[in-house]
Amino acid sequence: MPFRVKYYVYWTDTDAAGIAHFTSFLRLIEHAEEDFYRENGILHYHSIAPRRELFITYTAPLRRGDVAIVELWLDEARTRAIRYRFRVINETTGKNAAEGYLVFTCVNNENGELRAIPCPEELINAWKRTLDSTSTQ
Repeated sequence: MPFRVKYYVYWTDTDAAGIAHFTSFLRLIEHAEEDFYRENGILHYHSIAPRRELFITYTAPLRRGDVAIVELWLDEARTRAIRYRFRVINETTGKNAAEGYLVFTCVNNENGELRAIPCPEELINAWKRTLDSTSTQ
């Protein structure tokens, strides 16, 4: 099953009209990713996972005071990179607000030089638990 977490949309996430700025969606997604790592006891792996690619489609607004549900699930695990999908649902309106994917590469940072390394099995296995064999995500 996808990892799911809820957040409020705060006024700091919105513009003067009370609509969430597009960059606020990325913060929600990264908060969810951090909560996912924390829940799985692997928060330390964030330091080896710089972002390589992000794709997002916005489908409905989030407004100040709305409750946003963020879902994360594994899309693809390669030897040195993981791609996960996400969906942001506006629980207040019942509409999907955004969806897309994020890719990160597992790296070693020695002397300021990033070198791709195999992703730790513990990290890959945590992401694999977000899959539901009956799901068609």
